[in-house]
Amino acid sequence: MDKKLFYSLAERTFEGVKDLNVAHMPIEGVDLPILDAPIIGFAAADDPLFDSFKDPKIIGSNFLTPLERMPEAKTVVVFYFSFTEEIRSRHRACTEAQSEAWNEGYGGHGKVVVAFAKGMMAALENEGVGVVNPTWDMEHPTTTTPFFNGDEDDLAFNVPWSTRHVAFVAGLGTFGVHKHIITEKGCCGAMVTLLLDCELEPTPRAYTDPYEYCSHCGACTTRCPLHAITMEHLRNLKKCAGRTRELMAISGKGNCAKCMVGVPCEAGIPTKHA
Repeated sequence: MDKKLFYSLAERTFEGVKDLNVAHMPIEGVDLPILDAPIIGFAAADDPLFDSFKDPKIIGSNFLTPLERMPEAKTVVVFYFSFTEEIRSRHRACTEAQSEAWNEGYGGHGKVVVAFAKGMMAALENEGVGVVNPTWDMEHPTTTTPFFNGDEDDLAFNVPWSTRHVAFVAGLGTFGVHKHIITEKGCCGAMVTLLLDCELEPTPRAYTDPYEYCSHCGACTTRCPLHAITMEHLRNLKKCAGRTRELMAISGKGNCAKCMVGVPCEAGIPTKHA
């Protein structure tokens, strides 16, 4: 397996899910594409950064390294799919708690990503590559730990796998004040990871600081309707989770994502760092 073949398989697989990659807007009466084609990052399965994620100040002991998840793994691949401008622009302009485009686009992106992952796994296996999706069939628990974030209650999530942290290792980007990953295609996207038993050259990391791509402009702090993001304490995940529950009670669709649009890192790396 070489990268040229890998990219070709990814391109064909994404093309194969195009019929799913559409969200219908009942109110607006239009169909919109949900996700753009992915950018791809690669990491060595034995990269020592993965072990560092077991530090409770980063993720915690529940995190399973690639080799714990798949002992024969040699490469970790991360696919980052940006939400399309058609979806983002509508959510960006919306002044209500939720937008039709985000509800239908974010609400429909899962089927696209799952179908892509299944298709990519089948294509790789057909080439003789062993492959595992580390988020499927995982019995390791997620736990939460309360703590004071400044003078407010917050929660730390100790998860078995964090795609955004893995994306950092795979050279795709760094974190923002909002805690989302900022890539060359921005922060408003979705991701999926695969573990492979073949070696593919790791993507060079063009950064060292976990927040290097963030311009610390503060735009996400003003975009958050709950004021749950501050420059000093970043995003309060307890408040964010509470907002999700509130929106679920209203519409059955609970993702807010106001901090992912209308900000300089929505669709790329802020100019200061480009």
